[in-house]
Amino acid sequence: MIITPRKIQDITLANLKNGEVTLMELNEIYKKMGFAFVGSQGKFTKIKKEIKH
Repeated sequence: MIITPRKIQDITLANLKNGEVTLMELNEIYKKMGFAFVGSQGKFTKIKKEIKH
């Protein structure tokens, strides 16, 4: 399955739950917005906001 590049604004929670988001896209979200994505056994479980002091 080939996933075409998209803007971060176009990524939805459904994309995350279905595994339709690449690691590069997740990394961009983390760098720009500070959200970390938690997974367990290959499945998305929750989003955490990084706390900066």
